[in-house]
Amino acid sequence: MSPFIFELNDAEIRVGHGGKIIARSPGYAVVRDDEVSLGSAATHLAHLHPRQTYNRFWSALNQDALALPARNFRHHADLAYAHLKAVHEQAGKPVEVVFAVPGSFSSAQLSLLLGIAQACAFTTNGLVDSAVAAAAATGPGSYLHLNLYLHHSVFTHIDVADQVVRGAVVTVDDGGLAGIHDAAAAWIADLFVQNCRFDPLQHAETEQALYDKLQGCLQALSTQQETLIEIQFRKTGYQTKLSRAALLEQLEPRYRAMIARFTGGDIPLLGDRVAALPGFTTRLPQARVLEASAVFQGCERNLAAIRSTPPNLNYVTRLPATATPAVTGPSPAVAEHAPSAGVGRNVTHVLSGHRAYPLRASALFLSAAGGASTTRHDGPACSVARNDHMAVITPLSDISIYVNGGRLAGQQSLTAGDKVSFAGSDTVYTFISVADPDGA
Repeated sequence: MSPFIFELNDAEIRVGHGGKIIARSPGYAVVRDDEVSLGSAATHLAHLHPRQTYNRFWSALNQDALALPARNFRHHADLAYAHLKAVHEQAGKPVEVVFAVPGSFSSAQLSLLLGIAQACAFTTNGLVDSAVAAAAATGPGSYLHLNLYLHHSVFTHIDVADQVVRGAVVTVDDGGLAGIHDAAAAWIADLFVQNCRFDPLQHAETEQALYDKLQGCLQALSTQQETLIEIQFRKTGYQTKLSRAALLEQLEPRYRAMIARFTGGDIPLLGDRVAALPGFTTRLPQARVLEASAVFQGCERNLAAIRSTPPNLNYVTRLPATATPAVTGPSPAVAEHAPSAGVGRNVTHVLSGHRAYPLRASALFLSAAGGASTTRHDGPACSVARNDHMAVITPLSDISIYVNGGRLAGQQSLTAGDKVSFAGSDTVYTFISVADPDGA
C-alpha cells in the first residue's frame, strides 16, 4: 500500500492519498484545564479563549518553554506531537507516512519533526520539500513559487528542466494568512461600527462569530462584487454589506508586498491558498496556479525518488521532471515578449470558432460546449466582463478552466491573445483586441 502524504502547513495540515486530499486540520490548539481542543474545533474557540490558544507550534517548532505552560504541554513540540497524533487518527491511522515540509524548516526543526514522528504509531518513509513536490507537474521554466502559511509566506525559486530543482528559499515573516485575516476582520468590524453602531470585536462571542464567517466572506468576494454578513448578539441581528473593491483597497499593502518579490524573468507559481485570495491573481496575469492537491500528486508520481529507509531519511529537494506537465508556463520567447503592465490589455472581443462576441461591463457567459450569451442559463462554466480596458474572467462551476494551459483559481485578468479552455472539452475561446482604423 502506498504511503499517506502529510503536508505540513500551520494554516492547515492536509493529508493526501491516491493524489487526493482526505483530511484537513488547522494548526490550532486551545488548552484549558478540563480539555484540549485541536484543529478545526480549536479555531472555533480561539477568540473565546485567546490566552489559552496556540497557533505557532508548527512555524516555531522547538523545545523552548511556552510562555504559559498548560497541563502536559511544556513547549511547541508537545503541541505539535498532540496535533500530529490527532491528524493521524483523523486520516484513518495510516501505517506509512511521507512528510512534505516547508522550505522554511531548519535542519533542527526537521530533526525534531522526525523525533516527534518516531513517537507516533506510524513509520516515516520520506521527507520532501513541499514546493518541489507541488511544482513537479509544471513544464520547463524558471519559477518563483509562493506558498502562504499562517504567520509567514515562503518564496521558493524552482528550475524545471530534466529535473525539478529547488534554489533559494526566502521566508517573509508576518506575511501570512493570519495577518490578512486580521486586516479583513478589522475592516469588517469598522463597517459594523459605521453602519450599525455595533463593534463585534468588543465581545468575545461576536469576535469569534466574525472570524467563523470570515473565510466564507472572502470566498464570496473572490467571485462577487458584494456580499452580506450578519452577526447575532443578544437576540439582535446586525448586518452590513461588504464590497470587493473596498476589501481590495484594505489588502492592497499586503498584496503589493508579496507581488513586489516577483521580479526578473521568473514565472510566478502560486499555491492554492494565495490564489484563492480575492483579486490576487488579477495582479499577476502571467502566474500559473497550482491545485490544492498538487503536493500530493507530485509525491504520488515520485514515490520512488522520495522514499528512503529510516532512520537515515533523505531530505528531497529535487525530483524528476514530468513528461506530461499539467501546468505550463510561457516559453522563454513568449516570456521575453510578454506585455508589461498596462500594455496589450485593451481586450475588446472574445472569439469562439469564427464568431467574435463584444465584451462589455455586463457579464458575458461562456459555456464549455462553446458559444456565449448575455443571459445566464444552461450552467455556464465562467463569465467574462470588460473592466477599465481589461477583461476579467470569473469561474462559475466545478469545471476545471485553463488560461494558456494554467489552471484558473478565482478571478483573473486576461490579455489580448490569451486562450481559455476547459477540462474534457475541445472548446477554446481566444481573447482579441479589434483595432480602431483611425488609431483612436
